[in-house]
Amino acid sequence: MQTFKLQLLAFTSGLAVTSVALAAEPAPAANTDDAGSAAVEQVIVTAERRATDLQKTAIAISAFGPQVLADRKVDNIRDLAGQIPNLSISRVTISHTTQTYALRGVGEADPIQEPVLAVYVDDVYVPRQIGSMIEFNDLERIEVLRGPQGTLYGRNSSAGALRIITRDPGDAFRAKAEVGLGSYGAVDVRALLEGPIVEGKLAGSLSYIHHKRDGVTFDPTLNHDVNRIDLDAWRAKLRWTPTEKLDVLFTLNALRDRSDTRSYIPVNQPGGGFDKRRSYSEVEPTQDLDQISGSIRVQYALNDNLKIKSITAYGGFNLNPVNYDNDGEAALIQKNLIHYNDQYVTQEVQLNGDYGRLTFTSGLFYLHERFFVERDGYSRRNAQATDPAVTPGNYNFARAHNVTNTDAYALFGEATYAVTDRFSLTGGLRWTNEEKEFVFDNKVLNLAGQVIGQSIAGTADKTWSAITPKLTAQYQWTPDVSQYVSYSKGFKSGGFDNRATRLDLATLPFAPEDVTTFEAGLKTQAFDRRLRANLAAFYNDYQDLQVSFYDPAYVGSRRGNAGQAHTYGVELETQARPTDRVGLNFNVGWLFAVYDDYKGAGGAGVNADGNRLLNSPRWNLSGGVTWDVPVEVPGSVRVGLDAQWQSGVVSSATPSAGGQHDIPSQGFLNGTITWTAPDPHWAVQLSARNILDSDKPVSSTYTPSTAVYYQNFPDPRTWLVTLKYAL
Repeated sequence: MQTFKLQLLAFTSGLAVTSVALAAEPAPAANTDDAGSAAVEQVIVTAERRATDLQKTAIAISAFGPQVLADRKVDNIRDLAGQIPNLSISRVTISHTTQTYALRGVGEADPIQEPVLAVYVDDVYVPRQIGSMIEFNDLERIEVLRGPQGTLYGRNSSAGALRIITRDPGDAFRAKAEVGLGSYGAVDVRALLEGPIVEGKLAGSLSYIHHKRDGVTFDPTLNHDVNRIDLDAWRAKLRWTPTEKLDVLFTLNALRDRSDTRSYIPVNQPGGGFDKRRSYSEVEPTQDLDQISGSIRVQYALNDNLKIKSITAYGGFNLNPVNYDNDGEAALIQKNLIHYNDQYVTQEVQLNGDYGRLTFTSGLFYLHERFFVERDGYSRRNAQATDPAVTPGNYNFARAHNVTNTDAYALFGEATYAVTDRFSLTGGLRWTNEEKEFVFDNKVLNLAGQVIGQSIAGTADKTWSAITPKLTAQYQWTPDVSQYVSYSKGFKSGGFDNRATRLDLATLPFAPEDVTTFEAGLKTQAFDRRLRANLAAFYNDYQDLQVSFYDPAYVGSRRGNAGQAHTYGVELETQARPTDRVGLNFNVGWLFAVYDDYKGAGGAGVNADGNRLLNSPRWNLSGGVTWDVPVEVPGSVRVGLDAQWQSGVVSSATPSAGGQHDIPSQGFLNGTITWTAPDPHWAVQLSARNILDSDKPVSSTYTPSTAVYYQNFPDPRTWLVTLKYAL
């Protein structure tokens, strides 16, 4: 590891010298016909809890502003899939508003487990992956912070943080509306109204989203299309600024999701054929999700140097029912009828200081969460079982009723000191204490309702503490070239296995997951800021990786800390404006990610030591172009194309003899054509996703004990025509 770190630092240092020389060259003469003052847009981010220039922020950050999102027709988090180096955003999950992630090789594929990528909406932490697939409206910016953010963001940010920042209301009156119609009966409506209520003192905004689409898969068993989307979302903001020093913001979010749960595509289909758009599940894919959150943000300037900020939030969701099966076949094999309920309260207080050479952010954080699970699960016990009416002994009926109560406290601080005009040092530290109580009532029955296993009920609790430091050194070689090296730690919260059906396993906690990261980065601009190129190289050492495995000490499978892993890689992000009319971007991520120690990954004696981590492509590339077409029509025309490609991945830590867990390399092409009328308030956009109709599997699951083998495929080619009005 030491050798790799030295090579990594030497590699980026060499690139720094090259970039300094490049930046020192005079910029080529501009083509006055179409170049003009073309330059890559300056991006201001708040990744360090204060406004900083992206190019002078010593973190690997991907940032997207509203124009970029509009040009690519990115309407939600899932639309970002493939566009960020080494970030895997699952294109298909159990439901539309549930999202799973893997960043730099480490993720959490089970949506009921706590994430490794912390999601924040307007500075409010979202503690679960259920409900974390956010639809966008009136965004100011999206920031993806790669690498552990254990100091400022702390909880469950061992892989990084995803920040969604919506626009705060101001004194200018604004209104916009979008109505889109498209393939598969798609209807997409997005509207916003913003303006002053009391001039200079009180302003408000209201936004609304309606997103609906018919199914893209047919289920002959149910005799209707499945994998439908049906969602409504609302956001209201009220901003009070009675003085120049005080800024108070009230935000209320609500979501109603009646989309289908995902219907899987069984590999073994009736008649011996195979259709990628056929599911035979006998379970009606019902999902009723209601989600609400509210927050109060108070900012007060104590003086010219000190500001205090308080963020108080309450939120949660009720997901009842959520029904699905884990096979896609027209038979009772793995059927789940579930009720989830989550409620949380967070309170964060920050003290931010700016004394010229010294800037700092410090604060306190508190979270209380109550996560309730009620699950009825039917499962076939072996591959020979067929009809439950004939062979009832071959089926289990598991009922779980669990509540996990979490209280998390943290004290944190991070400071940057400019030693010289070019050289600065950053140090940070976060202390976290987590208390968890697990209340369970689980049992296993047969189809007649008779207990055939251990019926367990009781309570378990555990407290963990963690210290996550950060050290960074940054050097500004020229106004357009900066370099940094950093050391940081992160952790993912410990917990209890809410799927346990034995008392010894239900009361056995698993420890937090820890990561130590070394990173070096280089941020450059050249050619009169027409080109931006940012590079990062990293090494992650994961200890106590949270996984499911066979534990001989308990003679069974359990959730626990059986894993150690390491990952390393390189990430390059570029943007260019060669002319006023043309914008280019190209990103690449290279990743090596393996388990060092993972015993019992595939059962008794089946280890995964040295195997690849899940959902970790060796290569992922993305690129795009926008072109303002010089055509003689009223108004203006902009064409945009963006493409993504990644190499193959695995969906299991243990390979299968038939390659059932292999997911092939694949690419996607999306595009937009936008006509803006002579009256620029009006525009029409034609957008298309998956233009090449890629139909390779994006996930694959095979269970030898039950002979269940199913896959998931991306949505087919779709298009949408959107009429836009903005005032």
